[in-house]
Amino acid sequence: ASEQGSNSSESDTPAYPTKPVETLVGYAAGGASDIIARTVAQYLEPELGQSVAVINQEGAGGEIAYTEIANANADGYKLGYINSPATISIPLSRKANYTMDDFEFIGNVLYHENLVVVDPNGPYQSFEDLVDDAKANPGKITVGNSGAYADDHLASLKLQKEVGIEFEDTMFEGTGPSIAALMGGHIDAVICNVADVVQRVEDGEVAVIATMGEERNPLFEDAPTLKELGFDVVMGNYTTLAAPAGTPQEVLDVLREALENAVTSPEYMKAAGEEANLPIQFYNHEEIKEIYEKSNEDLKNLWEDLNLPTDGS
Repeated sequence: ASEQGSNSSESDTPAYPTKPVETLVGYAAGGASDIIARTVAQYLEPELGQSVAVINQEGAGGEIAYTEIANANADGYKLGYINSPATISIPLSRKANYTMDDFEFIGNVLYHENLVVVDPNGPYQSFEDLVDDAKANPGKITVGNSGAYADDHLASLKLQKEVGIEFEDTMFEGTGPSIAALMGGHIDAVICNVADVVQRVEDGEVAVIATMGEERNPLFEDAPTLKELGFDVVMGNYTTLAAPAGTPQEVLDVLREALENAVTSPEYMKAAGEEANLPIQFYNHEEIKEIYEKSNEDLKNLWEDLNLPTDGS
């Protein structure tokens, strides 16, 4: 009794977590975001000592899931994956039911840069070929992406601005349909992410003619970066586990340590990186917060430079 009396606050509050944890994904099952979430969950469960469920809530470019994460009880039992730039760009482009202040970062698990992808048997054997045709036919070259103001579309807008060309941006409900349209000869090129096309490149179905990373991607070693070609275009997609703002510090500490242990383990890196061929990239909560803050400033500048719509206007 004396021990309980002297330690009542600890005994009254069992250590987190005491029940299963949910993680929300704003995209359909089978995509890179979904696959990485399920792989993380498998390795996070033993760290937390609880099951970790993955719930897909696709729709509105991820906004449905982002809003639910923001509005969840701040107790550590409902988390979710947010993305840069998508989670940032939605409130810039239209009225949204969340702001970036509604999230606490746990850690980043995936980063894949944008790519310029073409038909390997088509007229564009290099990025220069595509640029030359776009200059000769302004506004006529059709380039597919996965939706308005997602990272693919923003990458296209930034590319056009920096290179001084004009595409016809063609919106699809995800990358799969845009790649199908490219392979069917309906559009000229696609801007997408690494995990979307690794297998198709290996199979010779599509070709990467440029990447938007800081340095060449070893998966596409013949494809130059746009920086290498003289254009200041770096764009990619970060997938980040987050909790609602207001989550207690002791809960965040548990989650951050558990995630880092899970995704830096050799077993996870083999399963997610080597076997699933996903572009895994861990950043802790402090590192990824800085990345999102910089992305926010960059996107605000891009919005102003290109006079993009705000709040649905």
